Amino acid sequence: MIRARYMLLVMLCAAACGVSSAGTLAPGGHIADFTLTDQSGAAHQLYALSGKKAVVIMTQSNGCPIVRLAVPALREIRERYRSQNIEFLLLNPTLQDTGDAVRREVEEFGFGMTVLLDRTQQVGEAWGVKRTAEVFVIDPKTWTLLYHGPIDDRLNYESQRPVRHPYLTDALDALLANKAVAVASVVSPGCLINFPHRKHS
Repeated sequence: MIRARYMLLVMLCAAACGVSSAGTLAPGGHIADFTLTDQSGAAHQLYALSGKKAVVIMTQSNGCPIVRLAVPALREIRERYRSQNIEFLLLNPTLQDTGDAVRREVEEFGFGMTVLLDRTQQVGEAWGVKRTAEVFVIDPKTWTLLYHGPIDDRLNYESQRPVRHPYLTDALDALLANKAVAVASVVSPGCLINFPHRKHS
């Protein structure tokens, strides 16, 4: 029943959500260091994760049904790779979601994950974020972007379907095997994030 309700919300928000094109930060691009606080007020520096084999960050905003449906899959992948020393985080680059509001969202929907609050949208702007549920896979050895896109091809606005392309796990497996990521950029569904100071061509 709850899943059906979320899918109805997804369908209703389709006009506002749309489908994103690739961001301005292309795979192979450099990821600059940053320090952001999380929903509990603790500070996190990206480059402090240099000992990790990979850093996976997915964009989030409160109330987005795509995110609420995607987070359980992200948690499952985190558990699958728990022994592989990979960090999984969420990034909220919205202007309207306060730390308290994000904390309530995390607790209500059982995210069980740290959410970095990009209150000035500095990271979102640099990465070319457009929508929620965009996943970024970062190689901490070189601080380069390896993959940008959805977790997989399961979610769409009108329906869910069996996974045919597990993009995120394919990217992680390639990284762990010291191979190139075969599919490094994929169009990703998600709710629109407003960047009022972004210059549009």
